[in-house]
Amino acid sequence: MKHVKSLLAVATIVIMGLVGCSKGSTGPAGPAGPAGPAGPDSVLYSSWITLNTPYNTNDSLFEDTLIAPAITSGILDSGVILSYIQYPDQNNVVHTVSVASLGSLVFEDYTVVGKINIVSPNIDLTGLLYRYVVIPGSKKTNSTGTVKIKGYTPTELKAMSYDQVQQVLAEKN
Repeated sequence: MKHVKSLLAVATIVIMGLVGCSKGSTGPAGPAGPAGPAGPDSVLYSSWITLNTPYNTNDSLFEDTLIAPAITSGILDSGVILSYIQYPDQNNVVHTVSVASLGSLVFEDYTVVGKINIVSPNIDLTGLLYRYVVIPGSKKTNSTGTVKIKGYTPTELKAMSYDQVQQVLAEKN
């Protein structure tokens, strides 16, 4: 019985403490913090775009030009552009691969701001889905350093699968 009375006394004190505490009014907002590197919201990606690569007899290539407003001169100067193609295999299983991993099968050209020229010497890519991801640069490094985004170099990011890049960019620094 002594334990029950002690337990009841402790419970009463805890309940009175909880009820007696109330949240005060909110104070004024503090000053804005310093501007830092680009945050995760600055990473942009396109919707999946259906390619249309007719054969160009003038240069003997399959070609498509996509409008890509997220590809600005700033991105071309200091950012990273990752790109992916989805294709079905013979069993209609859809695969997503980085364009960089396709080697000489597909080339991309960013010579005009806001556009992506896609070229293939041997393969008609018509009907396949294409997506690009734009990652702005946030810190300039000297020529002896390697620019890293979330701990990875642009070359390492380009070699990753689409799922791996999604995981890396979703991680907190």
